[in-house]
Amino acid sequence: MPGQVPVYSHNPYHTTKFPLLVLDVLNRHCIPYNEGFQVLHWHDEVQFVYILKGSVHVKIYDEEFDLQEQDCIFINRTALHQITGKEDCHYHSYIIPAKMLNFFSGSIMEQNDVEPITNNPTFTHYLLYANVPANHSILHQISALDKLYFQNVKYKHHEYRLSIQLSKIWLEFLSLLPEMKEIAPSKNYERIRTLISTIHTNYNQSISIQDIADTAHISKTECLRCFQKYIHDTPYQYLMKYRLHMSTSLLIATEMSVTDIAFNVGFHSTSSYIKYFKFFYKMTPYKYRIENRMS
Repeated sequence: MPGQVPVYSHNPYHTTKFPLLVLDVLNRHCIPYNEGFQVLHWHDEVQFVYILKGSVHVKIYDEEFDLQEQDCIFINRTALHQITGKEDCHYHSYIIPAKMLNFFSGSIMEQNDVEPITNNPTFTHYLLYANVPANHSILHQISALDKLYFQNVKYKHHEYRLSIQLSKIWLEFLSLLPEMKEIAPSKNYERIRTLISTIHTNYNQSISIQDIADTAHISKTECLRCFQKYIHDTPYQYLMKYRLHMSTSLLIATEMSVTDIAFNVGFHSTSSYIKYFKFFYKMTPYKYRIENRMS
């Protein structure tokens, strides 16, 4: 695998009649599998990660934490993050579209109780440690949600019960808001998200570091500093990795030739594409296609 390539993680249930996505992660296996699993990613939903067993390492931009059994973390929408379970760990990840907390579009709850949190770029996360008494009430509600969601026999009106429980959790979360405002980081992460999004939108075109910097209205030097701080790569290195990352799905899911894929993702020659691919993936694109189609 090449170095970390932050990805936008899609919720496959986003357009369904019940868009709650729940990931069950046991010993580094995720059910259902999600593209953001164990890699640096972000998504449009808020998230509660509840630890059932073992230890989990969480990275939010340039901050890192370890969570233990019965701990939980809230991760706000669009925050760049990575969750890595250690050996013999078990956790559940609740990925919740904000519209499930609003009751209905345009509601006063949306205006006063949801959007001030979900649209606050400086508020990226909130840690809910089990050994902090102030967190016991919300952790109790999260545990109740967990039992309800994973119970073997589903009661009648299951989705309605889950919706009520989500509302209870959010209400408990709101009760922590005064404390949250005091400790919310003052950093603004919009800049790095803008820079990354520029690459994701234009990766298959010729794009310079100056072009990338211009989209965030910053200097080339500041652009380089920003990438180094949050991504630990230069913009050019990240662009190359993202092009390679995008090429892997084409290798697996299509019959396109290696040459066509190379030009499709922004490389100017097949030889350059193969050289970079071998450097990062330790195999040729052709071998990658064969091995991953077999698996």
